Amino acid sequence: MSKLQDIRNLVQEHAVLVSSSPGNWMDYMDTASRLYRYSFSDQLLIHAQRPDATACASLELWNEKMLRWVNRGARGIALFDETWQNTNFVMCLIFRIPTW
Repeated sequence: MSKLQDIRNLVQEHAVLVSSSPGNWMDYMDTASRLYRYSFSDQLLIHAQRPDATACASLELWNEKMLRWVNRGARGIALFDETWQNTNFVMCLIFRIPTW
């Protein structure tokens, strides 16, 4: 199975998990409230992979605009790149920077 298909399955499975109980929904809403600029499916994927994420952005955004550096070997959070005009989804990675 491809990584893209794995991510599609993850978002579907996590949607079922999040909606299965009020406690799970509140945990999801806590993450979504910090990352309100992302789409619903991206918020689900972020919550599924890193529920403690507080700020997420692409590697380029962290390095060039925010002047913050992603640690070597850091694992990205997989999302769908929805900027494409066709029906094929492309996977992109975003990174979180620990906040102190």
